[in-house]
Amino acid sequence: MADPVDAETYRSALSCFPSGVTIVTTRSAVGTVHGFTASSFAALSLDPPFVLVCVDRRADCCPAFLAAERFVVNILTPAHAELAVRFATKGADKFALGGFDYDEDGHPILLDAAAVIRCELERAVPGGDHVILIGRVHDARTGNGEPVTWYRGGFLHLGESAA
Repeated sequence: MADPVDAETYRSALSCFPSGVTIVTTRSAVGTVHGFTASSFAALSLDPPFVLVCVDRRADCCPAFLAAERFVVNILTPAHAELAVRFATKGADKFALGGFDYDEDGHPILLDAAAVIRCELERAVPGGDHVILIGRVHDARTGNGEPVTWYRGGFLHLGESAA
C-alpha cells in the first residue's frame, strides 16, 4: 500500500473543491446553545430525507452535538463571512454578534440564511478526526440570499443566479 499523502498536500488538493458554507447549531438539554462552521455538508438521501454534516472531534461543541436530539443547518450567504469565521474560531463567543432567532425548541436559526434545514439526529458515525452527523430532515425553508462558497482558503461569491 502506498504511503498516505502528507497533510499539507491533502489540504491544498481539497481547497480546489468549492464547497458551501454552513453554521450548524443546537441547544443542549440544559438550554446552552452551541454551533460550528461546516463546509462538509451534503444531502444524503431524498427518501427518507437525510443530510450529513461533519464535526471535528476536537471541537468544544462536539459532545453537545453527539448528545443532541436535534440540530439546525443554516446555509450562509456572503453577508455571513464574519459570522462563519467566528463560528470556526475555538473559544469565541459565537452568538455574540446576534442575527439568530430561535425555533419552538430553542434551537438557533439564522434569520437571513440562504436556507435553513432542521434535523433530528439519526446517527453519529466515527470518521477519522471527525464525526459524521446524519440528520433526518423534518423541516426546511429557503431564504432570498445567494449561498457563499469556500474555495482556496477564502469566501467565493457566486457570480450569477442559477437558472
